Amino acid sequence: MIRSIVIDDEQHCVRALLNDLQQHCPSIEVVEACSSAKEGIMSIKKVNPDLIFLDVEMPWMNGFEMLEVLGDVNFSIIFTTAHDEFAAKAFRISAVDYLLKPIDANDLKAAVQKVERKMEEGSSLRHITNLLRNIRQPSAEQKIALPQREGYEFIGVSSIIYCQAEGAYTKVFITDKKTMLISRTLGDVEELLPPEMFQRIHHSTLINVNYVSQFLRTDGGYVVLKNGEKLSVSKAKKEMLMARLGLK
Repeated sequence: MIRSIVIDDEQHCVRALLNDLQQHCPSIEVVEACSSAKEGIMSIKKVNPDLIFLDVEMPWMNGFEMLEVLGDVNFSIIFTTAHDEFAAKAFRISAVDYLLKPIDANDLKAAVQKVERKMEEGSSLRHITNLLRNIRQPSAEQKIALPQREGYEFIGVSSIIYCQAEGAYTKVFITDKKTMLISRTLGDVEELLPPEMFQRIHHSTLINVNYVSQFLRTDGGYVVLKNGEKLSVSKAKKEMLMARLGLK
């Protein structure tokens, strides 16, 4: 079962969604329904769900703001809203799907099927991760398996400069100016990489700290990498990065 939370301030929408899930999506177990972003945050921390159905427009704090407060997201998200102008932003933060109200039952089933596939792929990815991490070798010599169309390519972790989220995909920047776009979220990729080498500097950016040549406070804060690239550091990640670099 996929343990889920519904977060929506409109009770008639909650009732309609619960009814559709019961009728059409037997794999979904709704453990809680919340009527505000604040309740949603508390519920997510308590329940640790696999999936949330999240309304975008809510009083006091909208769905996007709620996710900013939460920080790292380790669950799937299906946005539900009456407005389609938020779609691009929804997919930039790796939403599984985006459903317009009133929600069509077929669209709902298709969205849930995406979650099921993602969870199956995640189980396979975690298995590969565990196999690789059990290899007794220094982190700098480790390799990770990055999925390609016809299989996996093994890349030395020390050759990865940084990774950047591209919706439900991740772009991996490797030495020799090589890049790879893989069908995994940034969170999935982060699980594969040794934490002593890699650090989040933004919800969409993960860097190899060995490639940092400068940290600058101007323009809100950013790092300069050894290849000359500049990457922004979010306010939420700045203190942790400074501590990691021995600046605090």
